[in-house]
Amino acid sequence: MARFEPFRLSDNDRADIVKGVSCALLLERHGYLLDKPESTRNALKYRAGKGETIIVNHEGRGWWDTGSDEKGDVFSLIQRLTPGLKFHEACTALGQLVGIAPKGAEYVRERQAKTPDAAPAERWHGKKELTSGTKVWAYLTEERGLPEWVLRRAIMTGCIRDGYHAAWFGHRDAKGTICGAELRGPDTKGMCLSGTVKTLFRFQPGLARTVRRLVVSESAIDALSYAALDSERTRETLYCSTAGGMGPETVEALTAELTEMAKDPAAVLVAATDNDDAGNRYAARLAELGREAGVRVIRRIPHGGCKDFNDALKTVVAAARAA
Repeated sequence: MARFEPFRLSDNDRADIVKGVSCALLLERHGYLLDKPESTRNALKYRAGKGETIIVNHEGRGWWDTGSDEKGDVFSLIQRLTPGLKFHEACTALGQLVGIAPKGAEYVRERQAKTPDAAPAERWHGKKELTSGTKVWAYLTEERGLPEWVLRRAIMTGCIRDGYHAAWFGHRDAKGTICGAELRGPDTKGMCLSGTVKTLFRFQPGLARTVRRLVVSESAIDALSYAALDSERTRETLYCSTAGGMGPETVEALTAELTEMAKDPAAVLVAATDNDDAGNRYAARLAELGREAGVRVIRRIPHGGCKDFNDALKTVVAAARAA
């Protein structure tokens, strides 16, 4: 009787597959679409139905789910995309894909050729301070409904710049250095500055040295909108944005804030995410981070069935103007 030999994959063969098969290719073959405006050469953003978003990084060798802690290489990704697939079948399928370039690779080459060499911090400091009467000011106050006091406080705290065609909302690293920016304007919705490392957009209008109340939204404009609507605002309230995703740097920044806040038993984390499936997943992830840090968590949903807090703010502004 022939002896059964279990399937084994050598370390060299595994390394060849991880290096030779892009996670982007697997996603494309399973119906995921590349979000070009939101992608960078270091992080390709792929979207599927029901708001699922997966980022491909490490030159195609890694991936992570923005709505959870799930991440890995092509082996874990193929098992996620094809539940029930046996390991030897996964190895065979992946082996047939070695060397095939994903469609996103062409976009990366184009983006790399067009991306300026200047670091985000250098480009940020080259932009003007936001002032009234400009195109960006009109966009934020008229189209987005943000009150002037919010914008003037944001200017004073150094978290916003005038990019002429769009408002720039800064993300800073642990040392306070600008490491990227969210861009929002009439023609630049949902974009980030090329080369951006997403951490957190931070707006603390009260200018307190400590944070006892952390409000987290999915975009900078939603964070500012929540601040405008916030009846519970205190000097110790910090309004933040994750720029539509929670990668390792964002989670690290949130964890650092929550760890410091946990020293105060009255501290609270407010999940002010969108009123949809993706927003529910973000809120659940924030609740998990809050529990791990020992900080109380509450969820706030936009009133009146609005999708996000900027829609809620515009509803209030429209009602006030009509009165």
